[in-house]
Amino acid sequence: MARKTMAYVVYPGISLLELVGTRSMLGSIAGMGAGYDPVVVGEKKVTMATDTPLDIIPQKSFDEVPHPDGLVVIGGGADSLPALDNPRLVEYIRRAGQQAEIAAGVSTGSLLLAAAGLLNGRPATTHWAYAEKLNAMGGIYEQKPWVEDGKFTTAAGVSGGIDMGIALGAKLAGKAAAQQGQLFAEYDPHPPFGNIDWTRVNKTELASLMDARANAKANAKDITFVIYPDLTVFDLVGPLQVISALSRIDPRFRPLVVAEHSGPVSTDIGVDMIPNATFDELPRPAGFVVPGGDTPTLNAMSNPAIRSYIRNAAADAEWIVSVCTGALILASVGLLEGRQVTTHWAYRNYLNAFGARYVQKRWTHNGKIINSAGVSAGIDMALYLTAQMAGPETARQVQLMIQYDPQPPFGGIDYENLGLFPA
Repeated sequence: MARKTMAYVVYPGISLLELVGTRSMLGSIAGMGAGYDPVVVGEKKVTMATDTPLDIIPQKSFDEVPHPDGLVVIGGGADSLPALDNPRLVEYIRRAGQQAEIAAGVSTGSLLLAAAGLLNGRPATTHWAYAEKLNAMGGIYEQKPWVEDGKFTTAAGVSGGIDMGIALGAKLAGKAAAQQGQLFAEYDPHPPFGNIDWTRVNKTELASLMDARANAKANAKDITFVIYPDLTVFDLVGPLQVISALSRIDPRFRPLVVAEHSGPVSTDIGVDMIPNATFDELPRPAGFVVPGGDTPTLNAMSNPAIRSYIRNAAADAEWIVSVCTGALILASVGLLEGRQVTTHWAYRNYLNAFGARYVQKRWTHNGKIINSAGVSAGIDMALYLTAQMAGPETARQVQLMIQYDPQPPFGGIDYENLGLFPA
């Protein structure tokens, strides 16, 4: 079977979680089961800002991928809207979207599809704050996680992009492949305050949240996110997106990404990302988050710089947090011994080998240590952490800002019938 190309279009101001979540889920399912090679494309291959502190570098330029077989336009919040006035971007989307076998938009990516004339008279969805704008641009807004109309599919918010990725993956590669991808990623969302109750949301009052941009206080609490080569960046970006949204409305908190060295860091989706500081520059954060991965995480466990940073930072940190197999790194330096904690289900035996006791939960909270399971648990846990730091109402506002309202097309993971755990 000849390989095809699925282009994920990025530009300054995108939601990093919309990119990583959609690319990770759809990319893995369509890549393995339907022969689509994912590639993240931008106008130029230069460092590009997102709506988090983490900058990215696209893999290829528009000129290098002029005729993709599939097109996914990533969106975001207020930071992404200036892209509507970029004629080269809109023209690339128009041309590629017309020729592609499938075309999709996530959140305000739908507005770019509309600006390119591809959604005229079509049912579509977008982030809740931009429903009227979508209608004004020729689309017909529907309040759904994702909307399919012929070859065009649109999604609402960060969870809509992930859910759409599973649904499109099933369409291209079959339901079994999509469910397998969901299981391997451990995408089994359970938001700590439940899904968004749209009957109680006053969209007019809350629309100002999307434009919020509080300047961090001089004594803001730094929450650092540890990045290392080839990590599972979905684990990192879920909590980073949540805390970045928190920092927009509560200047007491400042998210930053730290690494052993300055300069680009490779990730599991092939997109290099730029940390904000080195370990030496931010040795004593108020809290820190350690994401996971597969073999790269096992390598990180023996990296002296990472081990030293975590040991030293843990001494004074108010919060010590891991996502997925990031718990193994914490365990390897003795932070989890004797504790009941969670991690990705496939690595539970590694955790037990370090003296911790694995429990099958979305997240566990022991004093100042919080551990979560796979990728969606990282998002759920970050909302829980937000509630601990800033209160439940603020956490709910953050959930609404990023539109995290997950509704996986085939439901959650049925652990009981998978035989993964002994009775």
